[in-house]
Amino acid sequence: MLKNSIKMQLSVLWERKTATIIFALLMVLVLVNFFSNVLTYQGRDVLDMYHPMKLLTFSTWSEFSYYLRQYYPLLVVIPAGFSLFADHQLNQFIFIQTRIGSKAYYWGKIVTVFLVTFCVFTLPFLIEIGLNMLAFPTHAVGDPSNLGILDQVYLNTISTLFFPIIKQSVYAYAFIFTLFVGVISGILSIFTVSVSAFRIKFKVLLFLPVYLLLHFTAYLKQLVPTINFDTNYFFYLVMHEPVRNVKANSIAIAIFMLITVCTSLLIFLMKMNKDAL
Repeated sequence: MLKNSIKMQLSVLWERKTATIIFALLMVLVLVNFFSNVLTYQGRDVLDMYHPMKLLTFSTWSEFSYYLRQYYPLLVVIPAGFSLFADHQLNQFIFIQTRIGSKAYYWGKIVTVFLVTFCVFTLPFLIEIGLNMLAFPTHAVGDPSNLGILDQVYLNTISTLFFPIIKQSVYAYAFIFTLFVGVISGILSIFTVSVSAFRIKFKVLLFLPVYLLLHFTAYLKQLVPTINFDTNYFFYLVMHEPVRNVKANSIAIAIFMLITVCTSLLIFLMKMNKDAL
């Protein structure tokens, strides 16, 4: 039943085109960044060339990174966050539930929303990694900070999320970071869908849960100055961004993701039990 639920809801979700539109938008952003780098660095000697993974859209040195993070709380909702609301609005949830059952419908919804959002927020950037590896010299080790990427001074003074990985391979770091963003995006999308289980009257209001969640946590450190980790989501959605306390930040983001997942699942379980009555 769950497998059928996922298949049906994936089909319905892609037919609504919202995921396709955001995927295309992110793909355009990636290509603009890519060709901008090609025009900027064409003909540059390999000794003066920056590492290809430092030129990605997610990189802290990318001019497009800021805009992506600025609009992220809104963009992350669009691919699949409205799916439950739309199902109720179009009465498609009745059709699906009568065929597969209420529990299979909601569990399928959770899986579908996560998978679609994960794909939308990872595939364009994984493609960009491949494009950069093809277009720029892979043995270039330059860094916009003007320190070598394996310079010990650089390694001792700059710490980022997944720092142990970047010391071993910058390419592995870029790949894992991209998957990390996809996972966070999927979790936030599920959170939006769980809130829509309360039968929100206006669709536009579904932009608020993630927006308020991310911005409230962003100001948390200002409210509680003794916190020893970063609470602003800006620092977690960018590559090569120095952080003061890698361990504390890593634990903080893990706890944030866990709480968000548990809250979303709890809401879904309450909805399942209510529908079963």
